[in-house]
Amino acid sequence: MIHTPTLSLVTRQAWVLIVLLVGLSGPSAAQWRNTLGIRLTDIPAGRFIMGNSGPEVETSETPAHQVEVPAFQMGTTEVTLGQFKRFIHATQRHDLLTDAFHQDNRFGDHAPVVQVSWDDAQAFIAWLNRVDGGGWRLPSEAEWEYACRAGQSHLHCGSDNVREIAWFDGNSGGHQHPVGTRAPNAWGLHDMSGNVWEWVEDCWHRDYTDAPTNGSAWTQSCDEDWRGLRGGSWYFASWYTRAAIRFISGTPTLRNYFVGFRLARSLPPTSR
Repeated sequence: MIHTPTLSLVTRQAWVLIVLLVGLSGPSAAQWRNTLGIRLTDIPAGRFIMGNSGPEVETSETPAHQVEVPAFQMGTTEVTLGQFKRFIHATQRHDLLTDAFHQDNRFGDHAPVVQVSWDDAQAFIAWLNRVDGGGWRLPSEAEWEYACRAGQSHLHCGSDNVREIAWFDGNSGGHQHPVGTRAPNAWGLHDMSGNVWEWVEDCWHRDYTDAPTNGSAWTQSCDEDWRGLRGGSWYFASWYTRAAIRFISGTPTLRNYFVGFRLARSLPPTSR
């Protein structure tokens, strides 16, 4: 049985601003924390080259193309088990508490929640939008990669040395780890490489031909009813923690022991 803390104050938009210096060479970044303990980092608007044209390229990462991304906010870490348990408690979604959920979420409340489908993530987001204001969503695939790269050209999200920033099959010991225990990237985001694969809003496309260039989620002309994942996980080799890597999930109902999610939040038009 999962024991959950009492849900209190979540209907109040009580946010704490935390100003942090992230990374030795990175800029100052504003981070916000709500009453659920979810931290968001302000991601500035900008342009970047999405995809890959280097020697380590896979077809799904091509063609490399320029994307212009509006400002938004990104979860500093993946959604944790503790945060997801509050959603289950508040909504009485006990159907989510399967044997697999209990088995694969045994590493503490600060570990990323797994055994959650794309549909489960959307249910969590719908609840969060009700209790803590609007704008919560999954990041688009373009936003995800833009935030991962953080204005840099590293192979992985924040470093060329994967062991500094990622939990993967070479150092994980065979399970996920508490969020935020590897070094962040230049914008203060942890575990963008490794720990657990992360759902994005987009449906799956086999490559970037005709992809949008405005940072929005690509939800048209999908390859079947599949969804995409980004970032790699504790179960996969370091190859899959590269900034450009893309992974196909299957259907929106798929649950897996190495798949979780991270939140994004849209800014009001006047704040962009």
